[in-house]
Amino acid sequence: MPCEISVAIVAAASGLLGVALGGYFTAHNQKRERQHRRSSDQLGEFYGPMLALRAEILAKSELRLKISGAAGGAWSSLMENARKRGVEHVKEVEKERFPLFEKIIEYDNRQLAEDIMPAYRKMAELFRCRMHLAEISTIRHFATLLEFVEIWTRWLGNSLPSEVLGQLNHSEQKLYPFYEDLADTFARLQQGLKEKRRWWRRDDAVKVLPSQ
Repeated sequence: MPCEISVAIVAAASGLLGVALGGYFTAHNQKRERQHRRSSDQLGEFYGPMLALRAEILAKSELRLKISGAAGGAWSSLMENARKRGVEHVKEVEKERFPLFEKIIEYDNRQLAEDIMPAYRKMAELFRCRMHLAEISTIRHFATLLEFVEIWTRWLGNSLPSEVLGQLNHSEQKLYPFYEDLADTFARLQQGLKEKRRWWRRDDAVKVLPSQ
């Protein structure tokens, strides 16, 4: 009889331990899935779109600088050649060619108002709508982004005198720490997902190993 009781106790204890272990692994897997889902949401719905807008702005801004530099060099060459031929020829070149070069400035101004600033506004709107997906280090830059967008909006709306703009020390350099944080966090989240997938594949492989 005592042996039978001992066996029953051991069996009951083993059953409880199995239930406890099963509950632990279930909770662990659920937590792991939640973390994976959040990281995926952060990448797909916040950091990825933010970096895409940043890349769009950067590409257009760099092209503007490239074209402006080329235009400046081309105009200098035109004027140099015209001066060699006399004052009248300088006036002729200015009359015929300057309107074409001026269109570059007009296009740049229009692009700033119609393409680049809307992209910045999309970044601010994305921040407002999906701040719950942002890391604390990223949220710290929200006010700086809003300030940058608001100042440009006022300037383009002719509601900010140039003298006031000069006093505000307005520059995109203030956003550089924000851009760096976006890129660093994006890379870290991607690396984290890769590592989690490797762990999961390893765990799954262990589970299917034949018992000894």
